[in-house]
Amino acid sequence: MTNPSPAIYRDPIFPRNRLTVGESLLWEGRPSSVVYFVQPLILVILTIIFGVILSANYGAVGEIKVDDSTWALIAILLVLMPISALEAGLLTMTVGLIAIAANIMDLFDDSIISFTPLLIALFALLYYYVIWKHTAFAITDRRVMTQYGVFNIRFGDTRHERISNVTVYQNLFERALGFGDIMFSTSGETGGIHSDHSGTRVDHKGAVRWEDVPQPFLVRKKAEEARVITPWYEEKTPVLPKYVPTAIHQTIPPIEAEERLIKLRELRDKNLISQEEYDAKRQDILSRI
Repeated sequence: MTNPSPAIYRDPIFPRNRLTVGESLLWEGRPSSVVYFVQPLILVILTIIFGVILSANYGAVGEIKVDDSTWALIAILLVLMPISALEAGLLTMTVGLIAIAANIMDLFDDSIISFTPLLIALFALLYYYVIWKHTAFAITDRRVMTQYGVFNIRFGDTRHERISNVTVYQNLFERALGFGDIMFSTSGETGGIHSDHSGTRVDHKGAVRWEDVPQPFLVRKKAEEARVITPWYEEKTPVLPKYVPTAIHQTIPPIEAEERLIKLRELRDKNLISQEEYDAKRQDILSRI
């Protein structure tokens, strides 16, 4: 059996306590950081700009001296927030509207309230980082493994013998950024695991889906190579010597033996059997008297 190549990543990504004795790790990784961090970072930038503009005009928003361009910029920022990160963006937009209302009603003397949406954005960035850090994929010489979840751990593994094919899904945007989805189709009807929305989505047909994997075709190659390696679970069927039944020699009475010899001689005399066949059969009869 060929020696498996070392894992691509030097730093441990997949928990080593999931490996069994003698199991070799061929590849390990996480989803692309672009998917997890770009939107929260954009949201952080938007909330920073929002806070700077609102604080610079704090106490003046709603008054005539605030020009239309400032209002337009604040409105654009509020619209861009939910677009940048839907769940967290909606919350930051709501908090931003509250900050504007507090400014208009002059509820706070300090303009620091203008940066409250930034706190939400920073929390969202931290949240996505924790989720990304606790999502891990691995390919060993025995199986494909998936784990994600912070407090509620979800772990799944599929042995190579159950994987029928490995498919890569990659749209134009994902191809440009160098990541894509990998689908491991399995022969089972249950036990699938889905890396997106781990608490609610599971593929009940048994397929294992890895989303937003960097260099998906390289990972697919690793998976295909692992399937070629002779599996550790392959049962070796012992080669037994071929059974050749032996003839059971039963003794026969002398009278019956004499009758058989007479018939055998007649067959020879009529040229129905050869002399060699006659001699062999005659010897067999004589040995059983």
